[in-house]
Amino acid sequence: MYKKRMLFIILSFVTISLAFSGCAKKSVKIDKAKVEKIVENGVGKDKKFDDALDLAFRDALKKVVVGIIGEGSEKANKDKLKSYMYGISESFILSYEITDKVKADKDTIVYIRAVLNKSKVEESLDTIGIEIPEEIVEKDYSESPYAGLINEALDNLTYLVYFEPEKKKIEDEYARLCVNRVNNYLANQGYEYIDLQRINEIKEEYFMLYEETQGTVSVVQLIAQALNADVYMVVDGIVEDAGSEAGMHFASASIDLKAFESATGRGLGTETGYSGKLGVASGMDAAKRKGVEVAVEKAIGPVVEISRNYMMKAFEKGIRYEVVVQGIDNFSMLRVFTDVVRNSGNFRSLKEVSAAEGQAKYYVYYMGRKGELIDDVLSDLQGEEGFENFNVLISRGNAVIFGIEE
Repeated sequence: MYKKRMLFIILSFVTISLAFSGCAKKSVKIDKAKVEKIVENGVGKDKKFDDALDLAFRDALKKVVVGIIGEGSEKANKDKLKSYMYGISESFILSYEITDKVKADKDTIVYIRAVLNKSKVEESLDTIGIEIPEEIVEKDYSESPYAGLINEALDNLTYLVYFEPEKKKIEDEYARLCVNRVNNYLANQGYEYIDLQRINEIKEEYFMLYEETQGTVSVVQLIAQALNADVYMVVDGIVEDAGSEAGMHFASASIDLKAFESATGRGLGTETGYSGKLGVASGMDAAKRKGVEVAVEKAIGPVVEISRNYMMKAFEKGIRYEVVVQGIDNFSMLRVFTDVVRNSGNFRSLKEVSAAEGQAKYYVYYMGRKGELIDDVLSDLQGEEGFENFNVLISRGNAVIFGIEE
């Protein structure tokens, strides 16, 4: 009798244990199902492999953080992030693969593709008091009555590609190569861009202005605004000598492309391209150049797509045209001009960018084509005193310059 009772107690205990065990396993599965994942690339460089891998984890995590809170907030909170998150980057990574490992002199460069726990990243940001912007529900712009107009405006965007002269990590030679490779891509896709030679013609003037602002405004943004670009891209990166062996020269490149809206300097998107270790027989410089070309090729498509998607959302509030008026010093005449613009049927808003002797610049948000805006302005100014010889002097991309014809 005693043995039967003990056997019953043991079986009951085992049954209860298994029941709790089953519940625990089920709970874990539910928790895992709720985890939101995100895939990101990372690169790290250090003398020891493990340290380079840790830096690659940190690089991938930083990109996820920037994607959640924005680049400005990430920079403003860099000390807090470094103390509470970046130091334990691996804890946010669910899995990863090493896509390449390159030996460069005494250093090792590790490239990874990691799956990160986005839910845990967001929880950690909230815990340390960093605000996460409210997520905007995506709108189907294809249903907009202005979809055709917006797509046309997107195709007419003018791009400017350059590098920050005072803040870049990449050597000038490879920075210029990056610019030219991006411009080649834009040309092949049929997009309008501003040639590097044109930038070089005016850059000194804007370097001086940049220094006067003590670096508070990007010199690339200043040049982009001066040359009527809608979107500007900043290139940077690292090009590494990975040694030579059996007549082959090896190099690798990591190239960052960042896109911005010229009018506001607002970041549109960032993409990093990795070349991995590449070898050529014709010399180390040729190997480095090949690395740059491959890395740019991997980054440019995604960053252009990201910038176009952002500009599509912005254009829903009106297509932004840069309108310059030259040769008019009389304030009352400028007021007549802006009143005409505001009274046009497709007008949305107007912002004065600058006003100096003989020239005024505006951003006009108008839900119509540039030709329609020009027609509205010129037809409504007919008969106005002082505007008898007023006409279009230059029209390019989404920019138009009006003035008094000689």
